[in-house]
Amino acid sequence: MPRFPVDEKNIDGAKATLTGSDYRHIVKVLRMKEGDPITLFDGRALEYEGRISLVGSREILVDIVSSRKVETDSPLRITLLQGLPKGEKMDFIVEKATEIGVHTIVPVVTERSQFRTADKRNRWERIALEASKQCGRTIPPVIENTLNYDEAIKCSKQYELAITLHVGSQVSLKDFLNNPLQHPKNIIVLIGPEGGFSENEVLLACEMGFTSLGLGPRTLRTETAGLAFLSIIQFHHGDL
Repeated sequence: MPRFPVDEKNIDGAKATLTGSDYRHIVKVLRMKEGDPITLFDGRALEYEGRISLVGSREILVDIVSSRKVETDSPLRITLLQGLPKGEKMDFIVEKATEIGVHTIVPVVTERSQFRTADKRNRWERIALEASKQCGRTIPPVIENTLNYDEAIKCSKQYELAITLHVGSQVSLKDFLNNPLQHPKNIIVLIGPEGGFSENEVLLACEMGFTSLGLGPRTLRTETAGLAFLSIIQFHHGDL
């Protein structure tokens, strides 16, 4: 059944209102009609089952039949600091990180980032919302404003585990996770763009409390490295 987000302020008792791009998608693309079932979610871990009661010229009214608490969000609070990659790779990273269960995504400008500005926050928020519809999340990840590298790494002290992935690291993620004392719930991971981090950036991250780890003998692309790490962490400590 199609799932669509609904703002809390657009729910009034047993009625909900959908407008904007979701209205157009429901009417023009899915061609849904009055009486069709529909599922809504509100960003508070609540999901609603309803039926379309009215298709107007600019809005859809939904009769809410039932609601329930949905536990599809990860028990881990993972923040992804992603060095800005070329082209549209960030779109892919946002989409897949959403599916895996990341809580917060922060675009970061590093020494080797080819983009120095990236005013695409609204675009990435839409991508995260669309991915949440597909994967069953009720709370999309937070997309923060783009930060410079020095600003981004200052927040490491707020986390139980702060990791930076670096191809030159002598410690592998596999060995690190074999430590039975590692049971983090609040995690931040720093991923470089194409070409990775400079040695100076790695040193700065370590000085701020990040642990530098490698992902094995093969060099992974930026859009692969983060997703590989996130999947492994979710498997060990989360809900995969």
